[in-house]
Amino acid sequence: MVYSVEQDIFMAMSWYHNGIFVSGEWAYLVIACKQQYLAKYPDLQIQENSLQAHIRDLMNRFARIGSVNKEKSPGRPSVFHEVVDDLRRLEEN
Repeated sequence: MVYSVEQDIFMAMSWYHNGIFVSGEWAYLVIACKQQYLAKYPDLQIQENSLQAHIRDLMNRFARIGSVNKEKSPGRPSVFHEVVDDLRRLEEN
């Protein structure tokens, strides 16, 4: 399932809202975040294991880059216009 940015923000806020302070450190429970998400979006057909994995991935990304937005993927490499022009010239000959 593809989650919207709004849903990802809700999950991140729920993650931190449900944190508990134990022995001088904050602990966060995926289950609490998942339950709150399912209560907010009851009509969505979702596999709970998939949701838990998404929450973990989302929070790892948030900790790494400070955003719920996906990082830019490398995708296709850029091609310089000069290279394209050179290839067209070679093709013409």
